[in-house]
Amino acid sequence: MGMSRFIKAVQGAFHSIVYTDEAGRFFRFSGGTWAWRNHNPGNIVSGSISHRHGQIGFACSSPTGDKFAIFPDDESGHAALIESLQTTFHEKSIPDLVKIYAPPTENDIVTYEKHLRSKTGVTDDRAVKDFTSEEFQKLWQAIELIEGYKVGKITEVYQIIAVQENKKRTICRCCIAPDQWASKEKCLELAKESKLDVAVCTSRSGHPYMRAIPSSAFQKNLSTLEKMIVEE
Repeated sequence: MGMSRFIKAVQGAFHSIVYTDEAGRFFRFSGGTWAWRNHNPGNIVSGSISHRHGQIGFACSSPTGDKFAIFPDDESGHAALIESLQTTFHEKSIPDLVKIYAPPTENDIVTYEKHLRSKTGVTDDRAVKDFTSEEFQKLWQAIELIEGYKVGKITEVYQIIAVQENKKRTICRCCIAPDQWASKEKCLELAKESKLDVAVCTSRSGHPYMRAIPSSAFQKNLSTLEKMIVEE
């Protein structure tokens, strides 16, 4: 798809993540799992460690409102997980690690602990710092496995940054990129293809119209955008 390095990310509609690349283009990661969408194979939360490894955004992907870090690539997210295990959790045994890393309010900690013990072969309560290099490798592999990494869909998308309205105050054109205007009909088509973070609705008179989706931090409310009245 020709993407360059990602430099920013925000949460889009319906639990998607929208990345901005160095060229200023937008790409939506949808479907799959949070670990894949966030380039965060360990699902670590936002904090000093994630920022040291190039965090470019965060997503609230849990009922408790935890802010999970979004990274520019999987390698950065993986490196953050490794540092977290080597620092934050290096004094913890597997049971103590699980209670903090995968709290019972969101996870089945009994199953989580059994999974880590089974994959690492560590049956005692040694601290992570005392694991052999092989056991440590199996630990992070087990965490990434149970956190889940399923690939979804990547779509290049557009952002409405300004609108033109006719004298009836109805949107007739939208600016979807600098100096790139599209007709209302084209925007409705893009929305139906999930290339715009807007919902297509129908008025009482049967005419289609667009509105921003509340769950999207990517697309601003259309009513707040810069407007231009045109003769139409």
